[in-house]
Amino acid sequence: MNNVLTIKNFGPIKNVRSVTINICKVTAFCGGQGTGKSSAAKLISEFFWLEKALNRGDFPISELTMYDRFRKKYCSFYGIQNYFKENTYIQFHGDKYLFEYKDKHLFVSELGINIKNKYERPQIMYIPAERNFISSVENADKIRKLSGTLSTMMDDYFQALKQSKGTISLPVDGYSVTYDKLNKLTWLTGNDFKIRLQEAASGFQSLIPMMIVSNYLLNQLIENKGENALNLKSVEERERISKNIQKILKDKELDDSIRLELIKQYQTELYNHRFINIVEEPEQNLFPKSQRNVLNELLRINNSIKGNLFIFTTHSPYIINYLTLAVKAGILYHDLSGMSEAKEKIEKVVPNQSAVFSEDVVIYQLTEDGEIVSLPKYENLPSDDNFLNNSLSESNQLFEHLLEIEDEYKTC
Repeated sequence: MNNVLTIKNFGPIKNVRSVTINICKVTAFCGGQGTGKSSAAKLISEFFWLEKALNRGDFPISELTMYDRFRKKYCSFYGIQNYFKENTYIQFHGDKYLFEYKDKHLFVSELGINIKNKYERPQIMYIPAERNFISSVENADKIRKLSGTLSTMMDDYFQALKQSKGTISLPVDGYSVTYDKLNKLTWLTGNDFKIRLQEAASGFQSLIPMMIVSNYLLNQLIENKGENALNLKSVEERERISKNIQKILKDKELDDSIRLELIKQYQTELYNHRFINIVEEPEQNLFPKSQRNVLNELLRINNSIKGNLFIFTTHSPYIINYLTLAVKAGILYHDLSGMSEAKEKIEKVVPNQSAVFSEDVVIYQLTEDGEIVSLPKYENLPSDDNFLNNSLSESNQLFEHLLEIEDEYKTC
């Protein structure tokens, strides 16, 4: 089953109707300012990470469920520790664990995992809205007391730059990035200019860290398999792996076939197999055409591995409409699969690698009164009846109202 999140009375989210959030391959949160979009995204990120940490053996369930440990330690990493209320209720149905927060306590239980439904350990990245800080401030990596999400992203960003080779292309026509490793300088190059990233437009300062980190983590996932991935682990984790395998081998109650299957399943859980990319406002400071290119690139990254997830928040009606294009393209690529000329024409609108299936997409709208609404689909496409499109319609109506006032008083 899909991962499912239920949130009630947390921050601005009331959710009186008890709507559950089904986390699909592409999950979008839209809505007004301060309605809880990032709150939902942060909880999703946190629970995926806690599940991974428990599976990895970082700490036992008993430590995680100590009174207020969840709120004060783990929620503070995301800056949501003060969002809790007397009647806060949160439940997350993961792949291996069920998390439930109620009556000011966190309860965790392990779910049954069968051979057909193995736990696939994820690489998780939360890309915060304040990411432009990384590229707009000189020596940002030396500044202390940054938020947990920004600090983690920054570590991966600078690691990606250090490992980069040559020019890094951007999903904006004619622009690329190069990193001067000797002087630790990042350069943005256009058709006829080259400037330091700190001097670039705010759109580039938001775009570049997001795309570099997303591509870097995907490539790390693809390249670091098997023995190479084991070498990247800490000494403590390698010792824990060896101890657990020895425990399986020495269990005399297991026959050889079950023992072999358990070792295979355990090995599957040792390495990151998929990428969960959680992005706040991918459209930040970008022109609509650039928003489309960026969304297509993030969808391509998400489509690169079957188990990947792309979860994002947005204020942009363009992003939702471009996501609808990607869904329609997915339908056409399927229906017209034998027509090469048609596929070439579709490719010019939405690249094949960025197309998505309707059943893999869900959009939730968070309202100003604290409710969560799952947007319906019309003919397998996301509905255009949402807060963002309605805001555009409202501006048109207000303009018409001004024209009516003009006509009324000009005739006086």
